Amino acid sequence: MKVNNRKEIAIAMYGFFLLLILDILFLVFATKFLILDKATLYGIFLIVFMFSIWRITLLKTFSLEVSEHILSVKYRHPLSANHHPVLEVPLQKVMFYKIERGIMNYIMTININTKRGMKSFYYRLGTLPKSEASKFNKMSDLISYVKTETEL
Repeated sequence: MKVNNRKEIAIAMYGFFLLLILDILFLVFATKFLILDKATLYGIFLIVFMFSIWRITLLKTFSLEVSEHILSVKYRHPLSANHHPVLEVPLQKVMFYKIERGIMNYIMTININTKRGMKSFYYRLGTLPKSEASKFNKMSDLISYVKTETEL
């Protein structure tokens, strides 16, 4: 089973690109039609431009895949071509899997049993609609079901 947030990230990315275009258009029309101080006008342009670029750089596509014996987490920027796994672990080692709602976004926690003890991994999922968040929560049931099947 595979769950990702690719659609939400693509919509957010296109929204920020639209904001960049609107910001440039605002600068062009404001210099011709509005009577504003140039420092104020360029300051507003720079703040909106930097905010959009900052948010685009923070966007990450997150993919969680559970196969018969392996849990795989893939995390990448939507504009990059590589999609290498960040975490790939056998399901028998997964002790705990949880999705928590933070102030602005969801955070996934995976605890793994290692030779040195329990190790925790935290991944920021970003903002998710309720339906996508419930899909990530259903993965917990699938992981526990597959773990019990392999232990028998």
